[in-house]
Amino acid sequence: MPYNLVQQQITDGLVAPPQQVSNRWANSFGDLTVGVAKTFVHESGWMPDVLGRLSYEIPTGPLSSNEVPLPSGQSKLSPTLTLLKRQDPLVFVATGGYTKAFQSSQINPGDQINFQTGAFLATSPETTLRGVLQQNFLQNTTIKDITFKGSDSVQSILTFGASSILGRGILVDLQVGFGLTNAAPKYSVILSSTYRFGVPGL
Repeated sequence: MPYNLVQQQITDGLVAPPQQVSNRWANSFGDLTVGVAKTFVHESGWMPDVLGRLSYEIPTGPLSSNEVPLPSGQSKLSPTLTLLKRQDPLVFVATGGYTKAFQSSQINPGDQINFQTGAFLATSPETTLRGVLQQNFLQNTTIKDITFKGSDSVQSILTFGASSILGRGILVDLQVGFGLTNAAPKYSVILSSTYRFGVPGL
């Protein structure tokens, strides 16, 4: 369950010099995501681990707030396939996936094809560092059954992150991303945490 904090600046480039028209902030809880994952092949020799994952994004968050669009309010289904290859203390990762976006409030942001490749470094038994290059190919947006040609885009994002186990069952992850294309956010910061519940007998 993410929490979104968005700043939107609109600039009029038709005047000289360009003038800022508005500068707004918005925040809200985002969309709840649930998923299931399964390992199909375990690493052996040159063969990497092969994992499949199916996730569904439930539109629990608003489309906008304070007249600022938010990355929520959409129903999405995402199957992905991940390859993992270990060379201790490094782990190399490659992921490919497809995201099917469903229409909501007569808005369909378009499907996505996603590719990621990166490496994870175990700096200690509790902490891991990583660098990942993410490529997103977005299709045209459709509003009220009207397709806006040219609204498709390519987003390239380079991210650096760190994960650390703070206690039994508690993991904290910090990720910082930098956009490499005009369609990608200039930067993003994501702080997340997970808690693993103990099951007696396991």
